[in-house]
Amino acid sequence: MADELGSRRLSRRTFLAALGAVTGGWALGAPTHAQPRSTVVLARAEGPGAPGYDRILELVTAAVRRLTGEATDAAARRRFFGLRDTLAVQIAASPVPVTPEVVDALCTTAARAGVAEERMLVYSADEQELYQAGFAIRHEGPGVRCYGAGSGEYQESLTRLLGPEVTALANVPCLSPHPAVGLAGAIANYLNAAANGLRHDALSDGGGRVPQILKLRPCRDRTRLHVMDCLEPAYDLPVGAPPARWRYNGILLSTDAVALDSVALAILQGKRREVTGRDWPLDPFPSHIQRAAEQYGLGVADLESIELRRVGPMDAALI
Repeated sequence: MADELGSRRLSRRTFLAALGAVTGGWALGAPTHAQPRSTVVLARAEGPGAPGYDRILELVTAAVRRLTGEATDAAARRRFFGLRDTLAVQIAASPVPVTPEVVDALCTTAARAGVAEERMLVYSADEQELYQAGFAIRHEGPGVRCYGAGSGEYQESLTRLLGPEVTALANVPCLSPHPAVGLAGAIANYLNAAANGLRHDALSDGGGRVPQILKLRPCRDRTRLHVMDCLEPAYDLPVGAPPARWRYNGILLSTDAVALDSVALAILQGKRREVTGRDWPLDPFPSHIQRAAEQYGLGVADLESIELRRVGPMDAALI
């Protein structure tokens, strides 16, 4: 694979279980400023079929190393996770769920950096959606826990899970349109951590206020990495029918949610244009991405100011 050094023996460890409840009334953090330039990695697997777990782990490993520029995989992992961390993994279970193997691969990456399984939590807003997406629900016991944030308590605005015991947060969306905000990307995925009141407020302005969730200190300060599942994204969500999807075999990685969403939006718009032969704008348009950069100072939205690093085959990459 391009940009990978050496060979690796990979063995699957399934860590799914996760999360419970709550935290909340955190004030917005101090004003932040968008970086002048951000980096996003696009890593893709070869072949037309769906990659298995080992191949997905290779993609994540190569992308983490490419993002950091470190000389070894071990050094690259340690840039994001360490022995003392308690890791929460926030995943998308709807409108299009994340591939469980992508979450497995991320948990394996954290484990290889020294994070104990017992200190890993996987969650999404709705436990039933998690189960339907193929995730094993585990509220307690050894290993990684996995359950819905809504099954526990909230402390005012956020799930109590993001309390002080959690030191690291990994954000794992799946590329798809979103019926309320336009793009089911890294920024919108923080709706999974929000209590109903905050969620309602965030969505009340056509989704333009969704970035306020990421702006809250527990989300902003603890997020280490955004990993977007682009293995089989959706380009349309037709009413009364399954999502319209295509085999892309990719993942996107970044430390900048805004930059990642900007790249993801370009890919999605490219696919929609390819399908129809003309522009096919998302409805609603994801205006929250630009607002996240300009109003909230959460990252870089201008594609000209984003360095896109590529790993693997780039035919039909759409960007």
